[in-house]
Amino acid sequence: MSSRIAGFRAAEFVIPRRRPAPQSGLMTWKKLVQLIREGFGQGHLHDYKPWLRVTKKDYSPSSFIGHLPSPGTGHKHHYRANGERSMLLLLKWLGAIDTRDQYPAWPWAHNHAICGLPGTELIRVRGLMDIANDLGVEHGLYVGTDVPYVATIDILATWQHADGNYYLTAHDCKPEELMRQDGDFSRLKQRLALIHRYCEESSIRYCLTHSERLSPELLRSLDVLHPLLTQDAMVALRQSHLYQTVVNACMRRAYERPVHAVVTELATRLVLDFEACKQALAAAIWFQDLDHDVSQPLETWHPLIPGGRKLRRELFASWVGAAR
Repeated sequence: MSSRIAGFRAAEFVIPRRRPAPQSGLMTWKKLVQLIREGFGQGHLHDYKPWLRVTKKDYSPSSFIGHLPSPGTGHKHHYRANGERSMLLLLKWLGAIDTRDQYPAWPWAHNHAICGLPGTELIRVRGLMDIANDLGVEHGLYVGTDVPYVATIDILATWQHADGNYYLTAHDCKPEELMRQDGDFSRLKQRLALIHRYCEESSIRYCLTHSERLSPELLRSLDVLHPLLTQDAMVALRQSHLYQTVVNACMRRAYERPVHAVVTELATRLVLDFEACKQALAAAIWFQDLDHDVSQPLETWHPLIPGGRKLRRELFASWVGAAR
């Protein structure tokens, strides 16, 4: 989906900006207002800024934190656990148009998370403090302050129906072993219950995901294949003559012969750029224009293995489900 067609402006990389308000240290009302005014936790695609950022000051002895480039959505992902990174890759492969990490469920009434997408109407939803009051659960404050805590959804994914309408799914990524425990983690379960009710009231399908259930080989394949191209560049690639040439050649011969040999012979015979052919091959497998089972090792000295499209349908049903 082209950013111009969708109605979003291009990122303004050359405009000098002041440093954003720090997220570390004591939260104050002034800092909270500044973060909101600077657009954190708001927007879609390249306008989106996650509420929680991973910075040089962040460190976790128990979690794998970092950044995941995403030229296709126009914003860099800030994941705070390896499970979040895995789910980001999976949701992108399953066809999510946008994946907004660390998305805030504001304490007060606010616009629905779908607002701002083309063709959507203004919808107001209740804040998390009202929902917590209904459930008899303490909402919580930032430590040492009277500022209401801003809870976040690990990943809020945007999808599009064939008719062009949008819908959202919410994904909190927590280890299954952690969720089986009680005691010290009961507060975590209360927070997840609040987010679950928030999503129900907003007609957003909520998924508590355990990414450790995913095949490690699948995640390795998605990591390798994940296209680091802008949306416009990817559309141009898939519409190019080179891309169609590579796909057609592989469909004819790469299910019986080693795919590397097929692409090498094609590039030599037609005097094509070999690296460009490899890029087209990777994109074709990512988008399943070439049906390859990405849960199997991607060994280019072997033929392609059918089954990727079936796998994607099954994973979509399991991890995303039907739209609401």
